[in-house]
Amino acid sequence: MIDFIELLYRQHKQLRQRAEIMWNENNELRLTSSEWFVLKNIYEGYVTVPELVKQLDISKQGVHKFIISLQDKGLITTELKKESKVQKVSHLTVEGIDIINRSKKMELEIEKMVRETIGDKEYEMLLEMLKKPLVKN
Repeated sequence: MIDFIELLYRQHKQLRQRAEIMWNENNELRLTSSEWFVLKNIYEGYVTVPELVKQLDISKQGVHKFIISLQDKGLITTELKKESKVQKVSHLTVEGIDIINRSKKMELEIEKMVRETIGDKEYEMLLEMLKKPLVKN
């Protein structure tokens, strides 16, 4: 029998893969689900490598790799943090902001698919449950 954590992981992975496929089928600019994850976290305000490492739970080298890839695609820029001569801060470019805004429409489509698959009542219940902490600290 599959355990609870594995079930959550598989559902998360399936949704991220669906989003990646939908995006890549409809846009010339290709993004991996990991690049999306980094891009969205920069959009949400996690702009330094240490913040991204902590938030994304991936290695420093992995974060650097995705930052370079997103820079090469013209979606983010980086600059040295004013207080530090070694730490960089990432910012979305105009194109990066446009990509985020276009992805929100796609996410609504995915939410609609989930709602149609599991039903309206179950979808609303799922949302309410996911808003709550799953374990007490």
